[in-house]
Amino acid sequence: MELLINFNEFWARLKQDIAAARQSVFVQTFAFEGDTVGQKLSEAIRSSPAKDKRILADSFTRFVLSDRFRYSPANLFDKQLKDEAKETTAMMSRLQAAGVAIRFTNAYRPTPRGLLGRNHKKLIVIDDAAAYVGGINFSEHNAAWHDMMLRIEDAGVVRFLRNDFLDTWKGRDRIGGEQSDGLEILTANGRNNRTVFQRVLDLIDTARESVFIESPYISFPFYERLREATRRGIRVTVITPEQNNWRFFRDYARLESARSGIDLRLFKGRMSHLKAMLIDNECLIAGSSNFDYLSYRVHQELIAIITAPELIADFRERVMIPDLANAVSVECNASAFGQRWLSWQTKLIDVAVTALT
Repeated sequence: MELLINFNEFWARLKQDIAAARQSVFVQTFAFEGDTVGQKLSEAIRSSPAKDKRILADSFTRFVLSDRFRYSPANLFDKQLKDEAKETTAMMSRLQAAGVAIRFTNAYRPTPRGLLGRNHKKLIVIDDAAAYVGGINFSEHNAAWHDMMLRIEDAGVVRFLRNDFLDTWKGRDRIGGEQSDGLEILTANGRNNRTVFQRVLDLIDTARESVFIESPYISFPFYERLREATRRGIRVTVITPEQNNWRFFRDYARLESARSGIDLRLFKGRMSHLKAMLIDNECLIAGSSNFDYLSYRVHQELIAIITAPELIADFRERVMIPDLANAVSVECNASAFGQRWLSWQTKLIDVAVTALT
């Protein structure tokens, strides 16, 4: 296993694997845009000698480019956005002309699940040799964010992830898991996610000393478990970006940290899209999933639970320690009104999503 921090490190490794592939290159991404980053992937796959080349993207990317909804009134006449949409269409056509198969998951439908339920996985499988999981999408703005991918060479895990890709290709979302030495991979199918995430919640509940989380989007039920952990005397530290592309989550983190006794730090300088939880410096949780309600309930996700000491040491050295140094501690105060507002808001969201999905 190998941690790849930020896009350039990830891309340098992936480009080599794509060029060396002989049997297949399978890429699953949440966003795939026709900008310079998307074009890099497109060119690498078209040039690959692999016989079977496929790309899966969520339907989200057909409607949202550069983090902007293409069909909102404010964006309808945005020339830059329209040009990117045209180039994305042209890029897809070039890929298909070169024999690369492309499919989109989770078509939007006028139902609550049809709108909310996204396939949020980021997964790449090269031959039967290597697989990547993590948080990086193929778009310029995402590539500029702080993020992380995990490269895996274990044969059993690679086979499991290859089969997961092929099942998704056929329109079958599955729930399951695979273990190897120092690694457990879990898949969430968007319908029975709570069963999968119970494993994560149990790890928080059994923490003995510390929980470190870096994530842009954190919500209930994870905050409830973190609050209980602080009451047990566990040191809980959260890093979330100051420049969050969803500002609500930054403000939510301030209020939740104040009422829960969490040590909140704001990551400075740029957006951090990295999703990781380190428990007692012994167990690292990473993958495509956010620690939020939509991942917990309705998104298809991949979760990696890592216990390999050398990988955890690498995460501490190259992610946790430098990111803490680049984050500012925040003093948070929560009024009684704010606490009640947050409590009622989370309950209403829970009731609404449960009823609608």
